[in-house]
Amino acid sequence: MVVQIIMNNSLTHYGAASVYGEAIPLACAGIVIKVNQIFFSIVIGLSQGSQPVESFNYGAKNYDRVRKAFGLAATSGVIISIVSFVLFQIFPRQILGLFGTGEPEYFEFGVRFFRIFLFFIWLDALQPITSTFFTSIGKPAKGIFLSLTRQIIFFIPLLLILPHFMGIEGCIYCGPIADFLAAVVTIIMAFLEFKNMPKTNGE
Repeated sequence: MVVQIIMNNSLTHYGAASVYGEAIPLACAGIVIKVNQIFFSIVIGLSQGSQPVESFNYGAKNYDRVRKAFGLAATSGVIISIVSFVLFQIFPRQILGLFGTGEPEYFEFGVRFFRIFLFFIWLDALQPITSTFFTSIGKPAKGIFLSLTRQIIFFIPLLLILPHFMGIEGCIYCGPIADFLAAVVTIIMAFLEFKNMPKTNGE
């Protein structure tokens, strides 16, 4: 909710100072974020579905199955994210058209928002799946930290800083930068965890 409020205020404020006005950036961002949530909900389902498998096998010290469960969930999530990335890059105008017609500026901004804001969407699946993984193996603090990286730790500060220098463009570019940074942190934490995990079952 806090993220959405800050995002809406930034889009309205900096949109008013751009050629798009207040309404277009706010409307386009709302559409893009809602459409993305449809695909992201599938990834959340994957992460929740992998949780009992990872938790049970970690408790039973079947570490190879833990690795397989995580790998399957992560791979499936990335594939879904890549599909959504391709759709958003190739058909942004058509998707916007499903929600109504508008001025040329509406489609111009909407297409840019789709393609830039969601540019690293193909990495987004790693965060919830890895966050759930840490919770599954009894390390909720790491899971909570990861769940906060994209929206709270990276996105909000970027949203407060970039538009001061870039205007409405800053509102667009804070998305992919936050996604990339969150993915880097996620990959590092997952790598270190599996590196320290026993190689042999039963240890």
